[in-house]
Formats: sequence, structure tokens, C-alpha cells
Amino acid sequence: MNQFEKLANFRDIGGYQTTDGSRMKTGHLYRSGALSKLTESDIKKFEQLNIKLICDLRTPEEFQAKPSKIQTNDILNIVNVPLQQYETQDGNRRKLLGFLFGKQGEEQFDQFIRDYYRRMTFERTSHVNEVLSLIASEKNLPAVIHCTAGKDRTGIMAAIIQLLVGVPYEKVEENYLLTNQFYAQRLEKMSRLMRWLSLFRVTPERVKYIMEAKPEYLHEIYTEIMTEYGSIGEYVSGACQIDKHVVERLKEQLLE
Repeated sequence: MNQFEKLANFRDIGGYQTTDGSRMKTGHLYRSGALSKLTESDIKKFEQLNIKLICDLRTPEEFQAKPSKIQTNDILNIVNVPLQQYETQDGNRRKLLGFLFGKQGEEQFDQFIRDYYRRMTFERTSHVNEVLSLIASEKNLPAVIHCTAGKDRTGIMAAIIQLLVGVPYEKVEENYLLTNQFYAQRLEKMSRLMRWLSLFRVTPERVKYIMEAKPEYLHEIYTEIMTEYGSIGEYVSGACQIDKHVVERLKEQLLE
């Protein structure tokens, strides 16, 4: 599914029919995991996409610790737009270990992810504004949006963009869940590794539960947006302070 050797969870988010009969263009906007492990072959394939903008949603610490193998040049711009509150890698590692080994790990993880998605959507609105404004500019397309795994931060941002241009929710969810297909093989390897490292205290089911993209997380955020704002358009206008002309330009760039 993925044409790259080390670039994980990379895919085009276009190609979907919209509710008004248009279609989201392909070859204009991609989503991905981190660009820090690319091989020489991956870099050559990436360059063939003629990417003009890389929008990195990781924290500044992640951005600096594992920089992109793709470098800024006269054509390509790399912008760091952290879509979460600053948190250290050690802090995240401790939380992950707590979820894996704790007796109530799944419950704690569920609450953590729900809060995480809610903060990204309703507290980091100026960052959502920045991403949408960047992508609305023709000079920045084609573009790639990515975080570390390309699952949660990237998943939320990709969903907001697809919904805003009119992709039906069921198709947005379908794209969001493709992460599980991209990571299926990696998940098996990680499950085996965690079993050995934990002396068989961590079950494959627990690892899978924590690593997979789950429709209920996305659906809960979508429901909150619709309940509070009535539409994605009203959400980006009211919560993210996006000017209607930016939304119009975004649709012009991404629809055919």
C-alpha cells in the first residue's frame, strides 16, 4: 500500500466525492508519519511529488530531536505547527508505560486520548487556523501534513480539512482508519517485542488497543463540533477565526 521503504502511514487524502458532487483533488494534499527515517530511495520518490509545503504538527522538542530528512529549499518550505501542548518525550514515555502495564490501562488510555483530541480541536484553534491558511495558498501545494505516527494529530487535521471541503463523514472516517492497515505489520512486531520485554505481562490485545486508530475517538470530536457549532464551516469560523475567503480559497485549491 505504501510505496516508501521507511516513510510510514503516507497517503493522499484526496479522491473522495463531496456532498455537492465535486471531488477532492488527488496529488494536492498528503498525510504521513514523521519524515525522519527516509532512505535515499524514499527521498527520491518524495521529490517526485513536487511538494511545496511540509506542515509538521509535532512539538518543538520532537521537531528538533528527529528532524526531517527532507530539507527546506527554494521550492519547499517546512513549517512547525505544534497541534498539542508542549510535553517532553520522557513524559509521553512514562504515560505509555503506565497504559501498557497499569491494571486500568485501557480506561486511562481512553480518557487520555479523548482529552487529547478535545484539546487539539478546541484549544489549539489558532494552530488549526495556521494550517488551513497555509494550505489555502496555491504556492504551498502540493503539501504534506504529518506528526510522528501520522495517526492522531494528523488524523484530526486531515479530518477537519476533508469535512470542510465537503467529504462525507463516513469517507473521512474510512481514511482515518486506513492507519490500521498501514501499521498492521508493525503492530505485530511491536506486540511480539512488548511481550518479551515485559516477560509476557503485556498482552497483544493491550498493545493493539493502544496503537490502533479507533473510530469512536474521531466520532466523539465530530459530534461535539456539530453539537456546539452545527457545521464544520461554523467551527472553523467561530472557534478557529478563519475568514470565509480563506475557506473559499481552500475549496478552490482542493476541489475539482
